[in-house]
Amino acid sequence: MTLDELLALLPDNTTGEISAADLRTVVSDLYDAAHSVTQVYAYRWTTSAVPTAGHVTMDQPWMNFASKVIVSETTDDGVVLGFGLIDSAAAARVWFTHNATGAKLTADITGPSVDLGNYREVPISVREIVGNPPGNNDPVTLSLLVVAG
Repeated sequence: MTLDELLALLPDNTTGEISAADLRTVVSDLYDAAHSVTQVYAYRWTTSAVPTAGHVTMDQPWMNFASKVIVSETTDDGVVLGFGLIDSAAAARVWFTHNATGAKLTADITGPSVDLGNYREVPISVREIVGNPPGNNDPVTLSLLVVAG
């Protein structure tokens, strides 16, 4: 939630209009923000089911019913992505942004990754898709928000 959305849950309390549920939402979001880490990585989109180094895809690319991100352990610029923080997170979210068009896909990470050698399968639940999918080998940004357990 944005700061404005959180503040909208807390109207002037002279009339006692702050509900317990709204207060719980505000406290939970503030806790998550204080215990979270955001990481950003450069990748290239692939239409192949198995990504090579520097590439990422999904089991159902750019679809609401996709259930896995399939990601190379090495980013496009040679960074080796560590999965320990993701795998032990209390909660995690992933965003893909198509660098050329700004199209975006947002998903919750629903469990630990599965190590398949040079790449990982990460279980997801898609939250939102805006815009058209990237083409094969298009640059994308993979952003991770991880809330520590």
